[in-house]
Amino acid sequence: MADYDAGEITDREQLAADHQTQISKQNARDVLNQLSRQLSNYDFADAQNRALADTQLRQNSRKNSADRFDAQRDLQNSAMGLLGTMGSAMNGSSTGNFMRMLESRNDRDNNTFWAQHQVNQESVENAYNDSLNQNNVARRDAMQSAEKAIRDIEGDWRANMNNINPNLYPGDTGAIDNDESVRSGQVWEDNNVTRNNARMSGYVVPDNRGRNTLPQGGANPQQSMNVGATRNRLGGNDYFSQLMNRFNGR
Repeated sequence: MADYDAGEITDREQLAADHQTQISKQNARDVLNQLSRQLSNYDFADAQNRALADTQLRQNSRKNSADRFDAQRDLQNSAMGLLGTMGSAMNGSSTGNFMRMLESRNDRDNNTFWAQHQVNQESVENAYNDSLNQNNVARRDAMQSAEKAIRDIEGDWRANMNNINPNLYPGDTGAIDNDESVRSGQVWEDNNVTRNNARMSGYVVPDNRGRNTLPQGGANPQQSMNVGATRNRLGGNDYFSQLMNRFNGR
């Protein structure tokens, strides 16, 4: 017989200890698996929120384009109405004044619509970053809970080993049966959550790479910020064409 007073470990006690170790390891693995699923759910949510934000950004751009088109149409109608009252005045300096008026009005409209577009785009990004920040905090909460759960399992395992036989007590620290794959400390080491710091976004800039020719008639390089085809440039050699081209070249 085993010497009870000396705490000699019997085969029965060793078998019970082995079973207890297996149970504790499985409980720890279950906690780690649950954590993995939780973190995966937050990744899934982030991906969906990013897709939604990208769609909203494109929707904002589409609406801004439609609103800008309406403003351009209103400006065109106003210009046509004014032209109808100018008559022969178009052959003088009034042409330059009229062009500068249209240019100033167009610049103001551009600033108004691009500024509003910037606000709309930033609102979408801010909402996405807010959801991302919340999910990051939730990730850390899940990691904290998982670490505590595994520490409890480790503590229960030590207590149960001691209850089976004091000589089986493994000490106050370390993983279950020294198995690093179920160690509580790995929860934070293996699941790093990067802090998402808010930062200012850049300005919204239209895709206005050069196309066709410059207003002065030269080739428009692709890196140019000049938009579209030649503006207000007439090909004739009559007085009005020369007048328009001269004003346009200012």
